[in-house]
Amino acid sequence: MRILSIDSSLGTQLLLCDAEPGVSADGAPRPLEVLSSQALQDSRRHAESLGPMLATALAAPSDGAPLDAVVAATGPAPFTGLRAGLVTARALSRARSIPAHGVPSLDAVARLALDELAAERGREVADAVTVLVATDARRKEVYCAAYRARGADDVEALSAPAVTTPLAAAERLVGLGPDAVPAGSGCVLYPEIADGRPVLAPASGSAEAQVRIALARLARGEELATEPLYLRLADVQMPAGRKRALAG
Repeated sequence: MRILSIDSSLGTQLLLCDAEPGVSADGAPRPLEVLSSQALQDSRRHAESLGPMLATALAAPSDGAPLDAVVAATGPAPFTGLRAGLVTARALSRARSIPAHGVPSLDAVARLALDELAAERGREVADAVTVLVATDARRKEVYCAAYRARGADDVEALSAPAVTTPLAAAERLVGLGPDAVPAGSGCVLYPEIADGRPVLAPASGSAEAQVRIALARLARGEELATEPLYLRLADVQMPAGRKRALAG
């Protein structure tokens, strides 16, 4: 099946790939045939970037095969970028009458980190490790959650994602034990979180990892909602209406 994956958690990533649905046959990571891959680091121009990137991605394959699904990051992430990616995914879903599936951004970073660890130290080690993902939430805070592997393509969240301070994230990592692994853009932005431990997957999302996660969860019959995980209000709020003066 042909899948377009959109991640706008911080920068913007678009991935067009072909993948076999269902469960991976041998328990190894699911192979994806990448047809187009684009990434922009600018964290404030999602709306301007997504249109041209989408046009480029959809024009890349020459075989004329239809798009079967779209996968989008659901956050947590800053409001404006996350909204732009999800609106694009839903619009494409409606226009082409294809399903749209959502995958939390922290889940994708956790999977990316476990893949890196498996490449370095073997899959058995990666399957037994706990990963603490922290990504940039701005305002000197991070989005944070802990994970462990669920097969070669998915992850299991050990806690709900939360907005927290770097200090609280560092304390959380210590509480997970000496073998816990820090990951995500927040651990690079705030080195005190990792406190000297090697940081894996210094990202805020992954268009590739979220495809593998989506296919693994769909194979188990899960529904993948595209509702955003904002965790807090947008930076810009509409002013409240003026109160009417009380009659004297």
